[in-house]
Amino acid sequence: MQFKKALTVSAVLGASALAANSSIASSCSLGSQATATAQADLDKISGCSTIVGNLTITGDLGSAALASVQEIDGSLTIYNATSLSSFSADSVKKITGDLNLKQLTILTSASFGSLQEVDSINLITLPAIATFSTDLQNANNIIVSDTALESVEGFSTLKKVSVFNINNNKYLTSFQSSLQSVSDSLQFSSNGDNTTLAFDNLVWANNITLRDVNSVSFGSLQTVNASLGFINNTLPTLNLTQLNKVGQSLSIVSNDELSKAAFNNLTAIGGGFIIANNTQLKDIDGFSKVQTVGGAVDVTGNFSTLDLSSLKSVRGGANFDSTGNFSCNALKKLQSNGAIQGDSFVCKNGITSTSVQLSSTSSGSSKSSATSSASSSGDSSNAQASVSASSNSSSSSSKKSKGAAPELVPATSFMGVIAAVAVALL
Repeated sequence: MQFKKALTVSAVLGASALAANSSIASSCSLGSQATATAQADLDKISGCSTIVGNLTITGDLGSAALASVQEIDGSLTIYNATSLSSFSADSVKKITGDLNLKQLTILTSASFGSLQEVDSINLITLPAIATFSTDLQNANNIIVSDTALESVEGFSTLKKVSVFNINNNKYLTSFQSSLQSVSDSLQFSSNGDNTTLAFDNLVWANNITLRDVNSVSFGSLQTVNASLGFINNTLPTLNLTQLNKVGQSLSIVSNDELSKAAFNNLTAIGGGFIIANNTQLKDIDGFSKVQTVGGAVDVTGNFSTLDLSSLKSVRGGANFDSTGNFSCNALKKLQSNGAIQGDSFVCKNGITSTSVQLSSTSSGSSKSSATSSASSSGDSSNAQASVSASSNSSSSSSKKSKGAAPELVPATSFMGVIAAVAVALL
């Protein structure tokens, strides 16, 4: 076996020695692409401190090593080498392109002990891998999917990243990170049943979505520029006490073990605000400083306490639906003062129901009005009317018109909007 592009190291070095730039003199050019299928192919470039070009390793290697090379000006891909059990490139400090390990069915270890800088790392379909090591300081994108890793310690020293996506690693149980910022998205989903995460140095992130996580800590997180979502986790508590702003939507949905959510310094949510189907969350009292919500609000579940005492403005509609002993009085006052500016206001507590279609200005932005025909929490006839309206098809819902009187509308019409928001986040 040999490189598809033959390398003559002595010729390259001899020609390069004539050049004034010493970095060129120590490099070995692979052209645009070279493929190694045996250790002998890798040995041919072991005398190069820098290789230039994209290198792919595949074929029937049992184990392999890339010795002495310190920099790859291009990408390194190890792909479909079905007999490869271990690989090391412990001298490599920098890869300007991507590091790809894909479809390596018996690979148990991959060591890049000196690697500090790379554009992207993709570890995909590595069902036997137990260890992956780096000294990573800078990377743009990291994807770890369908591996046997129990932890991702190879990324523990990374400070900044654009995309960090860890999914479908069924043995993954823990990750402690030094990340300080995530410029695009942080995603964890479908990993081990008892995965614990720690992002206590993270101050700023664009998007965060966590699914199927057992516990998480965000000790320093202050700002989420876009969306923040906690969906289908087994988290007993959520403590984001330093968070003061979410630029778009905040979703806390279907976390069956969640009994406490503390967002004590959160003041602004730029998009939708959704707390739904968290069966143990009885007291929702960790959002008392939220003043503005730029989208709709949807809070549903078996809660008896909902503290939104600082809320001044909701630019969308509002749906509050509790099967517990919950009073709608404070929320009705908020609605009657015009703070809820969207199409509808629904508040149910298992016994009574308030459901109002709000009119709006032609611009659909600032003022919304509601008249005294809105249901009161103690008015059983209006509660019955609301139930009756909810049983009608969605086609019977009245379209809003400027200056129209408020009227009862089914809660399902508003929930459809909220469902669409949730789907968009997912």
